[in-house]
Amino acid sequence: MTGSTRAGREIYAAGARRIKPIRLELGGKAPFIVMEDADIDRAVESAVTARYTNCGQICTCNERMYLHRAIAQEFIEKFVARSRALVIGDPLDNPDIGPKISGPEVDKIVDIVRRSTEAGAEVLLEGGRLTEGARSRGHWYAPTVLLAQGNDVPAMREEIFGPVVPIVIVDDFEQALRLANDSDYGLSAYAYTGSLMRLMRIAAELDFGEIYFNRTNGELIQGFHTGWGQSGLGGEDGKYGLDGYFQKKTMYVNWA
Repeated sequence: MTGSTRAGREIYAAGARRIKPIRLELGGKAPFIVMEDADIDRAVESAVTARYTNCGQICTCNERMYLHRAIAQEFIEKFVARSRALVIGDPLDNPDIGPKISGPEVDKIVDIVRRSTEAGAEVLLEGGRLTEGARSRGHWYAPTVLLAQGNDVPAMREEIFGPVVPIVIVDDFEQALRLANDSDYGLSAYAYTGSLMRLMRIAAELDFGEIYFNRTNGELIQGFHTGWGQSGLGGEDGKYGLDGYFQKKTMYVNWA
């Protein structure tokens, strides 16, 4: 099952009564780390794609960003400009962003943004709910960018699943790692840096099942797509994903 963590818990409980194996790919809160030695333009384009594709309704989407202070201003200016320029419209017209799936989903985003700003987050780009003109029908929400001081606002902790992204500015790589791991979720993560040593540390120390280095999202069928923590159990794709669907039998035979 691919869905929310809440739905996964219900299915897991139902399966437990009959001792059924369960494969769950659940919620995500993917961190997007950009260090001072990153290719900024490349990172910005990746961040835009990884946040706004399918109106942010992908479990592997960029859900929170940690930017090194040395490049934060440049990155934010470029990211906000790209976010503001995105075209919102009917998916049949091939826009950059389509609608949310339902009214309650838009309500959830509105609530997360409200509670986050009340907790101290600064609005860098105020998109919000669209209700006028051609947007008077349907469930529309424009790109919104927030700046927080840490992980203690709802937008940094709760899965948004929409075109809103919070940013935290960090002083060094250690702080970025610590804040990225400070989450109940562990599905996907992103890291932009020119340092091989940092990439190796991220591979070893970032508690996420799928990590994208210097590229945007999009898992391959031969890779194992799996989440840690509240993001799931088991996984999909690749030989490890296929193996979960086999029931094993072991035989011990003595021919003597």
